[in-house]
Amino acid sequence: MIYLKDITKTYDMGSVQVQVLRGITLHVAEGEFLSIIGPSGSGKSTLMNMVGCLDVPTTGEYYLDGKEISTYNEKQLSKIRNQKIGFIFQKFNLLPKLSALENVELPLIYRGMSSKERKQRSIEALEKVGLTDRMSHNPTELSGGQQQRVAIARALAGDPPVLLADEPTGNLDSKSGSDVMNLIRQLSEEGKTIVLITHDTDVAKEAKRTITIKDGLLLDNIIN
Repeated sequence: MIYLKDITKTYDMGSVQVQVLRGITLHVAEGEFLSIIGPSGSGKSTLMNMVGCLDVPTTGEYYLDGKEISTYNEKQLSKIRNQKIGFIFQKFNLLPKLSALENVELPLIYRGMSSKERKQRSIEALEKVGLTDRMSHNPTELSGGQQQRVAIARALAGDPPVLLADEPTGNLDSKSGSDVMNLIRQLSEEGKTIVLITHDTDVAKEAKRTITIKDGLLLDNIIN
């Protein structure tokens, strides 16, 4: 499903060039649940941006679902993000003036989906995460755990084959974090390909496989 081959990423900081990724090769099989763990500044967020088509490598090749996409332009990458990848972020990234249902519907609008179909899909996604009774509530009326479940519903509504979770429990208390991880585990068991970025070893162990990144290099590869 995901294959990165000798990926590097260098940022030009004026007179200085900073190499963040130093030749990453990574394969994630279809339906696999992988966690990537590393300290702040290790390159894990940059790696997530590569996998999520939010950034492009300086050198190297990226294959998603058998197609090389490392040379795609922004319009092509935007289409990949919209159709192939669901994102779950630490900060939820919900629009405060929209209801939970409207937040979930938003990415489907960009697909050109009819109002009826996107509403039905969004309702089903919110039901899946246990928020049937909170669909009309705005994010400010929801707890942190509920907001993250709305974000997960938004990621699921388009039925993408890949889910990327960047520190999904980072802003949650232990109970809400546990609930969110139970939901992510359930999605893995249903066949979603999941890549989870975390600095928390307990969260990382929820995945079937964990790799460690440090100083832009992949180190340990552990089967949990």
